[in-house]
Amino acid sequence: MHRIQYVSKGMAYALALAIIMLAVILAVFTLYPEYPIQQLFTTYSLSPAIPPLSAWQYGALAAVALCSALPLLFALWKLRKMFLFFAAGEVFSAMATRHLFSAAKAMVIWGMVAIFSTTLAVLILTANAPVGAHVLVVNISSAELAGILGGMIFAVMSWIMQEAARLSEENAGFI
Repeated sequence: MHRIQYVSKGMAYALALAIIMLAVILAVFTLYPEYPIQQLFTTYSLSPAIPPLSAWQYGALAAVALCSALPLLFALWKLRKMFLFFAAGEVFSAMATRHLFSAAKAMVIWGMVAIFSTTLAVLILTANAPVGAHVLVVNISSAELAGILGGMIFAVMSWIMQEAARLSEENAGFI
C-alpha cells in the first residue's frame, strides 16, 4: 500500500505540472497564434495566396483551440484528483472511482473533438481564400485514437474499481 501512496503522490504532482504547462502553452498560442497557424500552413500545404487573417478568424481559431484543449485539461485534473485519493490510502473509494470515470469520459470527448478541430481550423484559415484555394482536411491521428481508446479503457477500469469498492464494503459488513 505504501508504494501505491508514494507513486500516486508523485503522479499527482506530475499531473499538476502537466495541467499548468498545457494551460500556459494554450495561453501563449492564443496570444501569439502565428506559430500554430504557420504549422497548419506547412503541414497541410496551404496556398500562400490566402489573404491575411481577419479578427474573427483569429477569434474562431482561439475558440477551436480552447474547445480542443478543455476536455484534456479536465481529464488531467480528474486524474490528479484520483491520484490524491490514492495517495491518501483511499484506493477503492467511491470518489476515486468517480474521478477516474470522469477522466475517461473527458478523454473520449477530447479524442472526438480533436478529430474535428483540425478540419475546422483549416476551414477557418481558408475562409477568406480566393475561389479554388479553399481546403478541406480530415485528419485522424494515433493521438486521437489513443485518447478515445484510453478513455474507454479507463471507463472499464472505473467500473471494475466500483465493483471492488462494493465488494470491499460488503466484506467489511461481515466482520
